[in-house]
Amino acid sequence: IAANEKEEKHFNKQAAEAKKEVDVRLLASYEKIRGNYRNGLAVVPVERDACGGCFNAIPPQKQSEIRQHKKITICENCGRILVDEELANSVALS
Repeated sequence: IAANEKEEKHFNKQAAEAKKEVDVRLLASYEKIRGNYRNGLAVVPVERDACGGCFNAIPPQKQSEIRQHKKITICENCGRILVDEELANSVALS
């Protein structure tokens, strides 16, 4: 438990620093989405042409928009924020 507490404090500190740089409206939406689901995932990757949260199919045009990173895209079915698999993997590795 002590090792987990140390990691948790570290990640909470990083989250607090990141929250200072994010728009208040976006942060409120993120927290609302995160609170609505049991697993707490608000940002999910598009895996095998489907949402990583609800597994609903994502149309090819929407997938193309997600890969371009021009705007925040949400799943029409579950409301989670969608990111492409490459971005999800690069963040998971860091």
